[in-house]
Amino acid sequence: MEGPIAEEERPADSPLVAKIRRVRHLADSRETALPDGSWDLLFVRRGDGPVTVVQTGQITAPLAIDNRAGDEILSIAFKTDVYMPRLPGRLMVGQGVVCPVDRQGRFHIGEAHFEIPRFDNAEQLVAALARQGVLERDPVVLRALQGARQRLDERSIQRHFAEVAGLGLKTLQQIARAHQAAALLRQGTTASQVAAELGFSDQAHMSHSLKRLLGRTPREIAQGLLPAVR
Repeated sequence: MEGPIAEEERPADSPLVAKIRRVRHLADSRETALPDGSWDLLFVRRGDGPVTVVQTGQITAPLAIDNRAGDEILSIAFKTDVYMPRLPGRLMVGQGVVCPVDRQGRFHIGEAHFEIPRFDNAEQLVAALARQGVLERDPVVLRALQGARQRLDERSIQRHFAEVAGLGLKTLQQIARAHQAAALLRQGTTASQVAAELGFSDQAHMSHSLKRLLGRTPREIAQGLLPAVR
């Protein structure tokens, strides 16, 4: 069951980052990660133990995560067009890779090493990752997300998108639409109105999509029962 947490979230002062979040679990708890079109770097401290650094990939269904009282997690969620060339999205879907941490408390990605960030200075790490070439932005993915015309044909764009982002453009659009639907339902818009406004074929189609991607029916979301997002 859900447990109490102390949580802070903020937008990032970086074009590469979707959001930065810090959580401290005040009791044993279960948190649910939802597909959101981002992949993360996680800095996890279990109780009084050392920090573990994990690169996670995209997910396509809700994922339950069990935590213990005292656990602290700092997450940097990267935008869809940002990727690590050494571990592109295709290799990371549904996966987590632990980055080694040395005796000086620095974590390693390939041959490069970096200081573990704080909630208030995470952008400094992101800038260092970009300077070292660990992070890159992909122009084809960015233009596809913006709906801009491209020189590549549709099939090539889809293949490229899946290689870099891990998921196809259509899947990511479905995830974004599910979150749009959830926001409207929480505001009190009826399920039939939401389905029509967002272009679902019918209300049943929307219900199936929300259950698959967010783990809740439209009625449950309208009642405020959407799982907590990492």
